[in-house]
Amino acid sequence: MPASKLSSCLAVAAAVASLSTASNRAFADAPSRFSFFSSSPQPTSSGNDEAEQTADAQKSREPEEPRGSGFDPEALERAAKALREFNSSRHAREAFDIMRKQEQTRLAELDVEKVHYEAIQSQVDVERQRKLAEEHRNLVQQKAQARAQGLRNEDELARKRLQTDHEAQRRHNTELVKMQEESSIRKEQARRSTEEQIQAQQRLTEKERAEIERETIRVKAMAEAEGRAHEAKLTEDHNRRMLIERINGEREKWLAAINTTFSHIEEGVRSLLTDRNKLVMTVGGATALAAGIYTTREGARVTWGYVNRILGQPSLIRESSIGKFPWSGLLSQAMNKVIRNKTSAGTAGPVEAIKNNGDIILHPSLQRRIQHLAKATANTKIHQAPFRNMLFYGPPGTGKTMVAREIARKSVWCS
Repeated sequence: MPASKLSSCLAVAAAVASLSTASNRAFADAPSRFSFFSSSPQPTSSGNDEAEQTADAQKSREPEEPRGSGFDPEALERAAKALREFNSSRHAREAFDIMRKQEQTRLAELDVEKVHYEAIQSQVDVERQRKLAEEHRNLVQQKAQARAQGLRNEDELARKRLQTDHEAQRRHNTELVKMQEESSIRKEQARRSTEEQIQAQQRLTEKERAEIERETIRVKAMAEAEGRAHEAKLTEDHNRRMLIERINGEREKWLAAINTTFSHIEEGVRSLLTDRNKLVMTVGGATALAAGIYTTREGARVTWGYVNRILGQPSLIRESSIGKFPWSGLLSQAMNKVIRNKTSAGTAGPVEAIKNNGDIILHPSLQRRIQHLAKATANTKIHQAPFRNMLFYGPPGTGKTMVAREIARKSVWCS
């Protein structure tokens, strides 16, 4: 129901607008009495003012008609009646709001069309500028091509000119080189002929000089050979006499030395045999000298072995059965005798000591092997045989040092 009333009100408003347009016709160049961009109506304005504004807007949108057309008062009365009914209706303001929104929508569409036309115009301007730029670029390119062609032509002409000059210079240089070669050949031939003449003269001179020198050398060699032969003969006789005299002198000297030596030895032996004190002192001195030499040698050897044992002992050895002093062996032997006596009375050996030691827990196979090593150590100690080295290997903390220390400690008690 309200929708039907609203539509009827809109129809009445349209009729009123058409009537008012017909009665008051406006021209295209006349100023409009309704602002399309006006804001919403004033709250103090009445419904009649709004109707008049709507009618003016409708009149401005009507096309021009001739000024001499007729006027229908009945239509105006009907329109006035409809306007009064419309103003008295409660949907009048809603109708005017709808009409205003339609007008705003139409103005927005006009703005969109304007923006569209402006965009088209800007696109046309851009296209025109692009064409102008392209024409300018083509013109610049043509000018550059023409300039480049001119430069190429100039370069080609210059190159041809340089080539022509080069050919002329090359021909001139060839002729000059040819002339220089001919001149050098002539000079070389003249120099060669001159040198050949000089060399021939030098060869002749050298030949004559060689003959003279050869004759001189022959005469000189003959004279020197005769002189050397005579000198060698004289020298040989003199050397023979000198050698005989030297041999005789050396023989007499050695004979005298030998006789003197044997005479001294004979006198010494005779004095020793005749004097008993000298004989005893001589024998005692020789014996003391031999004993001193032997004692010194053996003492140095023992001292060196002791020093070498002390200095050469590794720093990792902490326990050892080797005495650090020469007299410590006597004490160790006495202790061994006492221990052997105790062991013979019933003391357990190293094997039983290892078995009875609760700190050492071994695998059966490893325990049998350790027992075998303990027995071998005990037998070695009993028979005073040299000990052999043992190697205990394995990860840290498995008791290698404990077993080795226990065997070394208990092996001293074995019988």
